[in-house]
Amino acid sequence: MCTMAPRVVDKEEKKKKILKAAIEVFSQKGFFRTTIADIAHAAGIGKGTVYEYFRNKETLFIELFAFLIEDHLQYLSGKRESFLTAEQRIENIITETFRYFKQMENIYYIFLDLKIQHLKTSGAPYHQEQFARLYREFRRELAAIIKEGSRKGSFRKVDPDQIATLIIATMEGIMNQWIADHDAFSLEHISSAVRDMIMNFISI
Repeated sequence: MCTMAPRVVDKEEKKKKILKAAIEVFSQKGFFRTTIADIAHAAGIGKGTVYEYFRNKETLFIELFAFLIEDHLQYLSGKRESFLTAEQRIENIITETFRYFKQMENIYYIFLDLKIQHLKTSGAPYHQEQFARLYREFRRELAAIIKEGSRKGSFRKVDPDQIATLIIATMEGIMNQWIADHDAFSLEHISSAVRDMIMNFISI
């Protein structure tokens, strides 16, 4: 008698499928109007399956944002060979990050709202650690390039971690202003201004 082998479920792929479906649903409906059932339907799975991977909607969204940032950082890392100098790599990160956040505007808006809520309370240490981890990874990526530029003589001798923090804070502050008032300035033009400001500050 021939028996069929049990189907092997790739849990990581299933989790990615849920997260990708969640991008579309959150973007269309926002955080509060979205339900786990909506995400399950978009992913073509049962609601119970979503709960096997995520404790609740809030946890799912935080992991979704982390997934998007990590995907963005991997994309930037993959372009290293195309940009021969540290200057070009920093400029590329600034340009591509503004472009990416504009593309994911609705997701970023939700992230901003949730981040403010959790930083005001101490009731969600897991979520706060997720926020902190995202910043650490982004700082690490930038600081490594700045350190390399200083070593090769392209940049002044600066504290790479401090400059990385300043770059992220500048981009995040501009994005927060743009989210509040799209007509205040062109994101593309301000991206160019940020690149020039940072390069003038750290270049020899």
